[in-house]
Amino acid sequence: MVGGQNIKTLCENHWTQWKADCSGFLKAVAADLDITLTGDANSIIDKIGRAPWTQLGSDADKAVAYAGLGYLVVAGLKATHHGHVVIIMPGQSKPYPLAYWGRYGGVGRKNTAINFSWTHADLANVQYYAIKP
Repeated sequence: MVGGQNIKTLCENHWTQWKADCSGFLKAVAADLDITLTGDANSIIDKIGRAPWTQLGSDADKAVAYAGLGYLVVAGLKATHHGHVVIIMPGQSKPYPLAYWGRYGGVGRKNTAINFSWTHADLANVQYYAIKP
């Protein structure tokens, strides 16, 4: 079993290299967990929206609970040009879950609330997905 702390360590290990690429960051962390993801954020969201991934809907509390059980939990939102994906951390879900992410054309964040990753309007549409490594 890979615990949430181990996923956090993997995020720390990959963040500097992938801080400007959300999908590259997620793919690097997932690869260390023997999970293969390909493509850009929109493609990844399509893949993780079906088995063997568990769809958690828009329930941030459930997402954080799964992260605490050692699941790799991804929050994602597709967009016309560039979707976005982040890795949810165990711990707090209020007011927003903590996550790690890279940012296309910028610099992502480490262990920061996801309201810094999406606009307030987009936050309501973010979906969560989980898989047991």
